[in-house]
Amino acid sequence: MIDRPSPRLRAAIALWREGRRADATALFHEAIRTEPNNVQSYIVPARAYAEKFEFARMDETLDRLVRRAPRHPGVHHYIGETYGMLKLPDRSLAAYEKAANLPGAGPPTWMELALLCERAHRLDEAEELIERTVRTGYSLPLVGLVRGRIQRRLKRLDQAEAIFRDLIARTPSDSPTVWDAWSEIALMRDSQGDYAGAVEAIEQCKQGQRRHEASHWKVSEQIHGEMRRLIDLISADDFRRWRDEAPAVDTRTALLTGFPRSGTTLLEQLLDSHPDLVSSEERDFIGRELLQSVASRRSDHNLLSGLDELPADLLETERRRYVAAMEYFLGEPIADRLHLDKNPAYNLTIPLVLRLFPETRLIVALRDPRDVVLSCYLRYLPLNAVSVRFLDPARTAERYALDMAAWLKFRDLIETPWREIRYEDTVADAAGQARLALETLGLPWDDQVLGYRERLSGERHKQVTSPSYEAVAQPIYTRAIGRWHHYEELLAPAMKTLEPFIREFGYA
Repeated sequence: MIDRPSPRLRAAIALWREGRRADATALFHEAIRTEPNNVQSYIVPARAYAEKFEFARMDETLDRLVRRAPRHPGVHHYIGETYGMLKLPDRSLAAYEKAANLPGAGPPTWMELALLCERAHRLDEAEELIERTVRTGYSLPLVGLVRGRIQRRLKRLDQAEAIFRDLIARTPSDSPTVWDAWSEIALMRDSQGDYAGAVEAIEQCKQGQRRHEASHWKVSEQIHGEMRRLIDLISADDFRRWRDEAPAVDTRTALLTGFPRSGTTLLEQLLDSHPDLVSSEERDFIGRELLQSVASRRSDHNLLSGLDELPADLLETERRRYVAAMEYFLGEPIADRLHLDKNPAYNLTIPLVLRLFPETRLIVALRDPRDVVLSCYLRYLPLNAVSVRFLDPARTAERYALDMAAWLKFRDLIETPWREIRYEDTVADAAGQARLALETLGLPWDDQVLGYRERLSGERHKQVTSPSYEAVAQPIYTRAIGRWHHYEELLAPAMKTLEPFIREFGYA
């Protein structure tokens, strides 16, 4: 097999992004027909199909690639990478393991396996893989990042920091790997009680990101403008009309949202242990596919009018696509269970959710706004239209205010059942808060809910893919509550913005 780009594939992707799917698909098929031994002839279309949640076509294309070269390690490496992009860690791990066991496999595959093993809490395997990679001289910056993270998790903090600082010293400062390394140092400093050192390190991370924020900020500003307009215009009549007009649907749906770093992952893991509920973690179908469908129908970007004008047949198609996509990610049918869509960044998207599924029940996770803003700021997140708001505390607070003000308005307008669950209360009484959430979701209590940590480590565990994957696997702890007190000077520019929400949510 060869591995090279081609003008035909570049043209196909351009057509795909323009929405000319039939023309793009014809070129994808032509690429496979004319260059059947080029791995990119399969990987490029497979990933394009994945972008649009066309997973049957994606898998069919990947299967054709495997049939073409079943014992080529690079083929399985690319497949592992593709599943990794979809946040399907089990499938990704299986593909990389297959690649690693074939002749010709090498450091890139071992490194990716180490990363996945670390996230799966298989630290001994991760360490063996990354050290094998290092011994070959393979010096990609990500190797150092994964190696340092493994050492940190094994409590070898001096070794971890030495690895991170070596990576920083020999890697260009505009590398995301450097930013991530600074964030790792910040989190270590914080855990050691060196709060000034944590601020110094995280500011190095954020300074680097701010130099590359422009394109993300532009997109973020556009989205915020459209969302503010939607928030201002929407009324109780809109929500009621959508509910009255909607046909009965078989799928029972719920949304767990709030704001990033508000405890949604902990609450999701508790609820997902219930036998009559299944959750999907941060699968952005509604925020991508439905939002694009709405926006594309209105040249004036009036989202409320666009939502109103969605025809019944399109809504039905999108409902079917949503359920099919969630079942693909889950790897099993939803059947008669309640489906919980967990996405902490979906507060602004609540109108879209309730347009698609008006009977959706809502759980909104709350946490002390000061701890939320601190936690969003005190870690590296890859730059996108959401995380670009987290590059300084004041801007983080402004984004928090936008999202939570939207929720305060929506909760007075909607008729669907909803409940706010405070992170601090969940830490103090997990069973009690889970019981309240289940009551709102229309489900009875089940003792399996309290066995969520055993389920996380069991043979049939569902791996957590959010940034909280490490914390949620630990026993519930209180040390993250009130952490903001150590950073009052850092948070001072954000306090005026946060004050109304501190009072409203009972944290004054």
